[in-house]
Amino acid sequence: MDKCIIWGAGQEYENIVNQILFEIEKGNLEVIAIVSDIDHKYFYNKDGFSVVKKEKLHELEFNYLIITSTKCYTEIENEAILLGIKKNKIIHGNVFKIPLFDWKRYISLVKSPISILSDDCWGGYLYHKLYLPFSSPCINISWPKEDYIKFAQDVFYYLDQPLEMEREGELRKNLYPIGRIGSGDKKIHMDFVHAACFQDAKKLWDRRKERVNRDRIFVKFSLPAYLENYKVLLGEFNKILFPKIAFFSGEDTELENVIYLPRFEWYVNQGERVDTVMFSDYVRNMEYLLKDIDVLKLLNHEEDYIRSK
Repeated sequence: MDKCIIWGAGQEYENIVNQILFEIEKGNLEVIAIVSDIDHKYFYNKDGFSVVKKEKLHELEFNYLIITSTKCYTEIENEAILLGIKKNKIIHGNVFKIPLFDWKRYISLVKSPISILSDDCWGGYLYHKLYLPFSSPCINISWPKEDYIKFAQDVFYYLDQPLEMEREGELRKNLYPIGRIGSGDKKIHMDFVHAACFQDAKKLWDRRKERVNRDRIFVKFSLPAYLENYKVLLGEFNKILFPKIAFFSGEDTELENVIYLPRFEWYVNQGERVDTVMFSDYVRNMEYLLKDIDVLKLLNHEEDYIRSK
């Protein structure tokens, strides 16, 4: 059981206290104390937890610090680091708002960072939603479908190859940089659609690929059914050895980890204004996706991650 300190007893604490109490009831964590300079002036106990000043933190033994304030999160985090608390031991309180949140599943992703390989911005959106650091170079990159599949099938080879420039970005021509990795029939390309120049793209790629946890990789793929070769691509996707999921906009297949989200049709046909009629855009929207998928179960490789069938 993890021993935790909560920093902040304001309204945002009130918004998540029931979820915290539920995790305590499950035996997943124990709250040692609440840090609150304001409450400390008037109370010594809140909801059964001791209320202490931040100066007392060094006297307490705990595994994680939970910061409840969104507005002051960065300020409090920096202060906590100055007090000697490691960054990877600091948790954003908003994670308790994730549907079907479970502390043990979440902390497993903190203890052993998961490297999400994604063919679009899905991985970046999910890292943001889970308040996890980027442990993948596949952020803000778009890929030709065939090239991405080759990358995911042999990711360690590609991570060990230098990234080279295929095309430089030109802002006035509305061109983003394109990179290439590998040689011969293994050569693949990637579109750095959010980078102004290749140098910037390469700098981010090289920095982020060093964070990859080669022992914990998860592969995400999105595939539109209008592609003539979608059966070939799904077959190649099925050969990937890592835990994976493919969001497919066509009819159900017999392949494992290839799914369609029926809620998408409800969303498009409900008669209200919609943001997109593209299945891939819908999948990237975490607000929609979390209604269909328990992402903590998904990333922890549990089979029953689908919420709506």
